[in-house]
Amino acid sequence: MPRLSLSILLALAALAAAVCARPSRDESPTLSTVPRTAHEAAQRAWHARRLATLVTPGRPLSYTGLTWLHPGANTIGADSTSAVRLVGRDVPARVGTLVRDGARVRFVPAPGVLARVDSEPSTLDSAGRWLRTDADSGGPSRVEIGSAGFRIVRRVDSIGVRSWDAERETVRHFAGVDLFPLDSAWRLAGRLVPLATPRRVAVMTESGVPEEHDIVGTVRARIAGVPYDLTAFDGGRPTELFIVFADATSGDESYGFRFLRAARDTATDVVTLDFNFAYNPDCAFSPYTTCPLPPPENRIRAAVRAGERAVAHPVVADAR
Repeated sequence: MPRLSLSILLALAALAAAVCARPSRDESPTLSTVPRTAHEAAQRAWHARRLATLVTPGRPLSYTGLTWLHPGANTIGADSTSAVRLVGRDVPARVGTLVRDGARVRFVPAPGVLARVDSEPSTLDSAGRWLRTDADSGGPSRVEIGSAGFRIVRRVDSIGVRSWDAERETVRHFAGVDLFPLDSAWRLAGRLVPLATPRRVAVMTESGVPEEHDIVGTVRARIAGVPYDLTAFDGGRPTELFIVFADATSGDESYGFRFLRAARDTATDVVTLDFNFAYNPDCAFSPYTTCPLPPPENRIRAAVRAGERAVAHPVVADAR
């Protein structure tokens, strides 16, 4: 899944720390009040970045397929008989072959096919090129032909091809995502109880294909007066946690579950749970995704009317 920037949230956390002394580890965590104008400005900036990301080619609204590769040769192209079909303008009937060798994938182009690999025009030779997956350092290789593109995704032992069309109708006609009214009551304090060593687990996704995440600890917090121990995944850096949760609005006013990036003070392990920045997973915008489901302990009984609402447009699969 793509990671959202928390620079604005971390700035708010720093502002809070400057206003009052940090609590000790033995006290119940509290957060100082953030001026509403600053809170609103932070949410507006975050929401603008979200909308810009969603309509970027290669992001969920442009997805046209997610195809799992079998070992050996897998044909790819616009032809309907291709193992991996690419949808888009100026895509040859036969683009080439993707050869899976264990967890590695090599792209062997058809003669004369001109592809852009990581934005660089490149006519690949007959030997092809090994492509990075989204589990590799530096991120996945990005291959583009005409208006179509694809990258390689790895989910535990499954290797797949996520394809997109930069000119897809859903990108051009995206109506946006509505937010619940900003409510400072949904900016809550918690405390991380960290694991001595992060624990890697295979988490089931909405697509039925598991993906790996690192559990870094438990966030203890009172939500609507009820104590919870929320499982927290690694957010990509020490000051950030990734939390998958559901609540009483899920499947109705909001999507079936949502994501939250939470700022962590590494000195005190106080965590800022600002549900005004809760956002929809990629699977709210496309069926060609893998989105981790919330663990049972992250199912909040209260209605969290904060953050992103349910997506207004229907998710429509491309005709195959």
